[in-house]
Amino acid sequence: MFKINRNMWAGIILTFTVAIVAEQLGRFLPMLGSETMAMFLGLIVGNLVLTGERWNSGVKWSEKYPIEVGIAVLGFSLTFKTIFSLGWQGIIFTLLLMWATIKFVMWLGVKVFNVDIRTAAMMAGGNAVCGSSAIASIAPAIKAHDDDRRTAVAVVSISGTILLLVLPMIAPMFLGDNDVLMGALVGGTVQSVGQVVGTASLINPEVVTYATLFKMLRVILLSVVVIYMARAVNKNSAEGESVATQSKIGVPWFVIVFFIGVMINTFLHLPENAIHVSKSITGFFGVVNLAGIGLNLKWLTIKKAGTKFLGYGLLTIIFQIAMALALIYLIY
Repeated sequence: MFKINRNMWAGIILTFTVAIVAEQLGRFLPMLGSETMAMFLGLIVGNLVLTGERWNSGVKWSEKYPIEVGIAVLGFSLTFKTIFSLGWQGIIFTLLLMWATIKFVMWLGVKVFNVDIRTAAMMAGGNAVCGSSAIASIAPAIKAHDDDRRTAVAVVSISGTILLLVLPMIAPMFLGDNDVLMGALVGGTVQSVGQVVGTASLINPEVVTYATLFKMLRVILLSVVVIYMARAVNKNSAEGESVATQSKIGVPWFVIVFFIGVMINTFLHLPENAIHVSKSITGFFGVVNLAGIGLNLKWLTIKKAGTKFLGYGLLTIIFQIAMALALIYLIY
């Protein structure tokens, strides 16, 4: 899982260096903040300065794994009281938004953009649950082709990056200073776990907490979505039985550790110093994650996706934002 080979070190060192520089610049430019600086420094360095392939594997590792540790550690700063503050509204909101996203994205792909049912299923699952991780789980269950999987991953990743840049402006505009509701918007729409934390970090630390909780609800439902997608695809094809019904799809390790941390802090009441350390670790790894996202987003990737799939992705995130805001106004 955390295995690092020799080829990764250059990219890992680069990503952490960008993050540390961004942290320092953020102190001098508090209006921008270290998170924003990390994202844009990564974009500049990754596209204009260090463009060779030698950096790629390490950058991808840095984008994915440190933030998982950050989320796991975040649990030690929370209690069940914080989780229960989401209430029944939070659960209903998440379930309805996921269901609406899956139905809309499947319909949009097949009926409007004429894409293959398997590609539409991966797009729907990636947007509804947890980005490329969801796509990686869905792809074997629906016997997707590698090229279709790569396209879906690219488009969903780009969509998540667009939301990362847009939601920090939209959330306060529509939801004021309500951290729970902004957390619902971010945690309910943004694609990958890392992008959720990155987006919320650009708003404020409290939104990171609530956005992470909403995201956890989506991640926990991954296995249900994979089985649903397999059945939906099999219903529309003649290629045989569902693989998903025979596969075991576990809960990610960091979700388990997160809830163990919440349990420990709820019953043992960890000292303030320990809580401060856990928040600091989460905050720094959030900056590392944004540096990795910036370094990993290449203009060539956007170009390769093509206007058809970029249009598909753009309409998907517009729907997600509109539906999330509508549900927030209706439920809360």
